[in-house]
Amino acid sequence: MAPIKALAVDIDGTLSDRNRVLCPRAVQALRRLNVPVVLSTGNTHCFTRTVSVLLGTPRLLICENGGVISLSEEEMEILADIKICEEAFVKLSREFSLSRYNSSRYRFSDIALLRNFDAAAASRRAQDLGLPVEFIDTSFAVHIKDRRVNKGTGLSRIAKRMKIDLSSFAAIGDSKSDLPMFRLAGYSASVGNASPELKEISDYVAEARYGDGFAEIIEHMIKEKLI
Repeated sequence: MAPIKALAVDIDGTLSDRNRVLCPRAVQALRRLNVPVVLSTGNTHCFTRTVSVLLGTPRLLICENGGVISLSEEEMEILADIKICEEAFVKLSREFSLSRYNSSRYRFSDIALLRNFDAAAASRRAQDLGLPVEFIDTSFAVHIKDRRVNKGTGLSRIAKRMKIDLSSFAAIGDSKSDLPMFRLAGYSASVGNASPELKEISDYVAEARYGDGFAEIIEHMIKEKLI
């Protein structure tokens, strides 16, 4: 495989614990890296930028599951249409009890919902109605998003800007929302708490969970001279 020149890394459940608290071992593992890290998350741009500042990673960010990306401190691109998500929310709220997450006022491209409804049933209903959206359950929130974008489309855009081939990226994550970037990256690894679908296509699956699993993955990659 091609040498790893950059990492695309999820945040919640990958660098953090189940309560979204950053894991010290994960932070220490990040500090060992000598390749750029692209943070890739379902969370908002302002949250992701703040995490990037604290971790010391570049302002190369994939936010809102690919709906928003940053190419530098000054450049943010909105790649999805939040209007279609709002329309879907209104229509589906007539049949499902949908409650917005408290980050709504910071979002540009999707709607984050509390995980207190049958997301699978709502997703099926959206398809029946022909709505151009999809539901993504990250295990922390359920997102209504523009189906044309995902973490993979975000990674493709950023990789082109970085002039790094996708085969030279390693993707690390924990949920179904990470599947698109896993399918594009040359190497992929999932933490121990990852979804079965993600583990199935991973090159390496950590035994440890959450941020400790991320630290294990980095240790493995260093040992195998992948980075």
